Amino acid sequence: MKIMAVDGTWSLVGSANWDVRSLRLNFEYELEAWDTALAAQLDALIDHKSTGGQRLTNAFIDAQSKTVRLRNRAARLLLPYL
Repeated sequence: MKIMAVDGTWSLVGSANWDVRSLRLNFEYELEAWDTALAAQLDALIDHKSTGGQRLTNAFIDAQSKTVRLRNRAARLLLPYL
C-alpha cells in the first residue's frame, strides 16, 4: 500500500506500481482525494510510521553479510515473477 499527501490538501492512496506486471496483469487501484481532513490524517500516519523506520544508507548495505546480499540480489532477479 502506498500513501502520499501533498500540501495538506491532496492525497493519493493505492497499490499501483509502474511495472509491466502491475500495468497489464494485476488489478490495482489508486484513490485520489482533495480533502484537508484526510490529508492531515495521512500526514500524521506517515510521520508516525517514518519515526520507527531505519534509514538505508550505503554504509548499512555494505555492512550486511554476504549471505544477505546474495539473497537480496537473487530476489531482485525474481521480481518480474513475484
